[in-house]
Amino acid sequence: MKKSLVLCMTVLFLMGCGGSSSSTKKVEVVDSDGFESLRTIAQSQLNNSIAPAVSIAIYKDGEIVFAEAFGLMVKYGSSPVNENTLFQLGSTTKMYTALGALRLIENSSLSLDSALINELPDIQLSEEQRPGWQQINVHHLLTHQGGFTDYVDFDNDSEALEKIALSTYPNQFDQMNPAGKFFNYSNPNWSYLGAIIERQTSLTYQQAMEQTVFAPLGMTRTTMEESSLLADGNYALGAGFIVQNGETKEGHATQLNEIHKGLFGTPAGSYTWSTPSEMLKMANFLMHGDTDVLSDELRTEITARQVELQHQVPANYGYGVFIQDIIPTNSGWLPIKRWDHGGNTLAYTSQFWILPEENIAVAILSSGQNTDFSNTMIAALKSVMTLPAAVSAPIKPIDTDSFDDHVGRYEGFFGVVDIFLENEKLHMSVPAFDAEGTSYDSELQAIGGTVFTVTVDGETPAFTFIADVDGGKSTYIRTRDWVAIRNDDAADFSLTASTPKAKLATMVPAELKRYTIN
Repeated sequence: MKKSLVLCMTVLFLMGCGGSSSSTKKVEVVDSDGFESLRTIAQSQLNNSIAPAVSIAIYKDGEIVFAEAFGLMVKYGSSPVNENTLFQLGSTTKMYTALGALRLIENSSLSLDSALINELPDIQLSEEQRPGWQQINVHHLLTHQGGFTDYVDFDNDSEALEKIALSTYPNQFDQMNPAGKFFNYSNPNWSYLGAIIERQTSLTYQQAMEQTVFAPLGMTRTTMEESSLLADGNYALGAGFIVQNGETKEGHATQLNEIHKGLFGTPAGSYTWSTPSEMLKMANFLMHGDTDVLSDELRTEITARQVELQHQVPANYGYGVFIQDIIPTNSGWLPIKRWDHGGNTLAYTSQFWILPEENIAVAILSSGQNTDFSNTMIAALKSVMTLPAAVSAPIKPIDTDSFDDHVGRYEGFFGVVDIFLENEKLHMSVPAFDAEGTSYDSELQAIGGTVFTVTVDGETPAFTFIADVDGGKSTYIRTRDWVAIRNDDAADFSLTASTPKAKLATMVPAELKRYTIN
């Protein structure tokens, strides 16, 4: 399998034949046809997706006003889903992991500035790794600022989460950049939070979450345990990538053991099961609080603007929650404040939106990987509120005068990236790509702020130049795949047979991205 070195910056606003089942409360709605438009759009998007089923719930002013599910428990099966059917959440799990960590902070057994290696002193680090890892703290983990390599998948169920965190991951991967420098979405941040939760509670991560997060929120059927899922019995089997005879392949599951289960990814979202109605209990908590669950002071930290994403459109991240003041739609940009987190596993997609100023929230879960129910989400909002008029896109202005600040040599795990000006345009040269035969365009295309795109091996990913000091020269090139750090004195480097395995392990083939949770 060719390991193409592909740049990628994933913008994580994830949007997320059978009849439907209803337990709808009679409420006043905005649309003249009630929820019929929503039902029609949901069914249409389901029919055009790989998902066997989708489930939707809407919260408004303290009540769940709509909860229905469409489709089948198993693709090509005969049993319909209902509003109580369990689906996987994917990375929407991160907000629950954040709540678990903040509960430990409230009882003073942990703090936001607690160092990772103090909480997990048995991490097996080389002398070269130790200085960088010493700088990682709990706040960094909660905000995707640990500098960790993403796109890893340890699915050996015989290994405990803590063991993988202590030895397997650090022995194979390292930081891409110093901690605390910038947001870079990476699941291992959350896997390490899960390992800390295990160490602090003396429970498995799954047990700790059920006892300290799900039960206090009243999410009585939400689970991360396969045994609980089997005992419940009402769960949807997904489509996308499944596991058969130890091999991951495209298809749809017909039994639960074909659903991927990776322990290291569990705190980041690989094996959480819930319903939209149960998820909305988290929405109610985040908007209105419950001091029996968490103090208001710490609760508001979850949805505070902890770190700027430094994308081409203004947006922030809290603790397990994205925060923005404008929502992109097919018909324009809507000036609405939103807290959200989507998620993907290999066979499920989730979309969870909270509109705090409207006291509205919507959860959509589907049993298909990367399924698009964005039109369904907008239809759900339209059914309970009047949407504001669209405004122009808030793209950050491109400052061509700052292009010279990006010029220089940057060094990453695989070697150097040279950035230079030619005819007032930024260009790049990558010796490793040249040596491997990976095709790429030299010219960079500015799309907003310090964000650029470039075509590499047929793909057009985006990446960001980031300075250590405001107004200074760029220090980093950030993508989710990899980070390159300015080193104008770096020697030329290209791929050879003697390239260290530790470096090669961080090069992300496009094939692996398909098997990664988000």
